[in-house]
Amino acid sequence: MIEPHPLEVLVGMELYSTEAKGIGGRLKTRFEDFRVEEILPDKRNLELQIRPDELDPAATAELTIDGDKRKYVRFTVQKLGLSTMDVSTILATELGLPRHLVTYAGLKDKRALTVQSMSVPAGASQSLAKLELFKMEIRDMEYVRQPVQIGDLWGNRFAILLRELESSCTDSMAIAQELVGKFILNYFGVQRFGVTRPDTHMVGKTAVKGDFEGALRIMLTVTSEYESEELTGARQDLAQNMTVNQKILDCFPRGLRHERIVLRHLMKHPGDYRRAFTKIPSRIQTFFVHSYQSYLFNRLISQRLRSGLSIQSPMPGDFLMQLDQAHSGRDSWLFVTERNLEQRRELVSSDAYGVAAPLPGYSTRTPPSLQSEMLEKILKNEGITLMDFRSTESKALDSSGSLHLISIKVPELNPRCDDDGLWLQFNLRKGSYATIVMRELMKNHPINRI
Repeated sequence: MIEPHPLEVLVGMELYSTEAKGIGGRLKTRFEDFRVEEILPDKRNLELQIRPDELDPAATAELTIDGDKRKYVRFTVQKLGLSTMDVSTILATELGLPRHLVTYAGLKDKRALTVQSMSVPAGASQSLAKLELFKMEIRDMEYVRQPVQIGDLWGNRFAILLRELESSCTDSMAIAQELVGKFILNYFGVQRFGVTRPDTHMVGKTAVKGDFEGALRIMLTVTSEYESEELTGARQDLAQNMTVNQKILDCFPRGLRHERIVLRHLMKHPGDYRRAFTKIPSRIQTFFVHSYQSYLFNRLISQRLRSGLSIQSPMPGDFLMQLDQAHSGRDSWLFVTERNLEQRRELVSSDAYGVAAPLPGYSTRTPPSLQSEMLEKILKNEGITLMDFRSTESKALDSSGSLHLISIKVPELNPRCDDDGLWLQFNLRKGSYATIVMRELMKNHPINRI
């Protein structure tokens, strides 16, 4: 069995699901090498409009007005080299809206060419129609009754170019075809934790324990071989006694804006770690917690596969998640018992449900089962309890937990070769990541997949 990279093991991705030889290669050499089209709940996909250079900033379509008054405007955003959060922040700023009123169904990669659905309040429609924005275009505007919400999609369609292959393109195509139909662990990839500096889950762990000094020590002082000597030196100096001065602050580049916010507070208020942590935007605090939950999930499903338990068929004590459902506030789930086991297995075989495991939180259920025993052992080893995720003081750090599919079936990859490398085209349901499929195919350093 091929051993995963140590960085992946560090974030709970302890195994590969297949024994096929990796083909190596590199993703996202250019943004246009990674293309993502959002698939709507009715299975229609939003199509990319490819241009040779950059997106046309003046491509906004006319607004379609329905007969009765609607409260929101839904529109399609095509972007290049911007994250969904970047787009949300830019639109909120340009339209004079609170950022939470710019909504979307799912997050799309930054280092990519992507298209997705978003919405804003109807009152911003005329200003939206006049925007001319760099690396972004807005089209297909229409008034709707409800805003676009997280989960309002079936999934995503990917077209990915893999360059710098270690094998010939013909051999790589054959290996890709061998993976089709195989079940692989539905890990949260290294991007969730930080590829060059995987620390977000460690910040989340210390934060849910209420150790804000520890959380900020990790955030500010953990070094990386991919950072400059100047920044590494500043982190090392800061690690001595957490004393911040202007010289240290100046070593942190402006791109590390959250770190700089914290440093400014600690420079004015030494030792005020709790208040300094609250200066971090609440959505980022929540992201830290979710990263730690993702790490625990990764460890749990790694242990499940290592123990020889099925990652595709349910057993008593498992949970099932309903597939292909539009946003409804919570996922529909079922519990598996000895009595209903065969019926539950039929639901999974029919592709109506999938086997799920907990993203641990204070509401996580641990019915008698081998999976629950594994989770309890992992939590004990981590020095964490489920109730540590309950915070009455901070909504951002309060997490009830949820369920996530244990595995996904590798879809039809439709490989083809050209002069640049290997193209792959496939669809994935929401909650699954293309980089996890590519990890199983490439089996090399995760730095090649950012």
